[in-house]
Amino acid sequence: MKNYFKIFIKCLSFVLFVSIQLMGTGQAQNVYVWDFKTKDPTIKKFAEKFTDDFETELIKLDNYTVLQRRNHNLVLVHRDMENAISNVKNLPAETVDKLKTIRAEIVVFGQLMEDVDSGVFEVTVFFQNLSNGEIPKKESIIIEKALIKSNSHRKQYMKDLITKLHAKEILDAKNEQLGFISKKMDTYMVRVKDVKIAFNDIIDIALKKEEYFKELENIINAYNEIFTDLNDNREKYLLDFQSVFGKAYGKDFEAVYKGILEDIHKKHILKLNDVRKKIWTYRESQLSKKERETIKKEIMRASENSTLGLNVAIDKVEDDMGRLFFNLKEEMKD
Repeated sequence: MKNYFKIFIKCLSFVLFVSIQLMGTGQAQNVYVWDFKTKDPTIKKFAEKFTDDFETELIKLDNYTVLQRRNHNLVLVHRDMENAISNVKNLPAETVDKLKTIRAEIVVFGQLMEDVDSGVFEVTVFFQNLSNGEIPKKESIIIEKALIKSNSHRKQYMKDLITKLHAKEILDAKNEQLGFISKKMDTYMVRVKDVKIAFNDIIDIALKKEEYFKELENIINAYNEIFTDLNDNREKYLLDFQSVFGKAYGKDFEAVYKGILEDIHKKHILKLNDVRKKIWTYRESQLSKKERETIKKEIMRASENSTLGLNVAIDKVEDDMGRLFFNLKEEMKD
């Protein structure tokens, strides 16, 4: 049951991230769910319940337009031939024409079977193109015999089955999201390290020479660009990430984000920005040599203190980020 609970948690975010991944196609496929068949009349009522539950979960996906069976009387005649129909190729020409009339593109077939030897039930579902008979998706799920009468468990089994049917889309969504966020985070870490190095290595020279001060300015401006992106799009990036990887990983990513915005930026980068302003004042001032030397020492001390704290904050965020991405990649391998 531990693995089952793990699947349950993952499925909570499944609907949203599959929808996000597939909405990019711009078109929702029209799907008709054929009543699930079974050869055992004693479990026919459960086949009907699984059909309803599966259809309900399918409706939640924005990439499908589910043609409600009860709303299309022309097709309802198929109820009289449930156990004879398990494939588009078995459909009478009249029924195919009626499905085309309501613009069905995909027909979903399902079957509930009992594995007597194993003491379990199995639901197998496949999607079939009405036009050419191709089967783009097919999966099955094992159902514990004692749980088939449980309404909540039946619904969860159908959520899990939907997840299995869309495994490729799920993996594509994860790869795309991880690639996008990794690039953003890598860019930020490179540029914040550039800031740290600049204040460590060239600040003394920047106090004296214009070209080094301009280099410092360019490094800071490059940092500000990626920081503004992360800050302005914080809610979107966090929501998109959570919708793909789930709430648990979403919280981990939010902690990384907090480390960047709160610990690195507010506590240290903003202090270094004050140091930059002091450098500007120092370079433009007409103070005496003694006064300038005093200000210079203050600038160097402030820079050193800030970069020391910045280095610790960077290491922590980098560790948290590396651990998160490692865990995600390991899970995606499975």
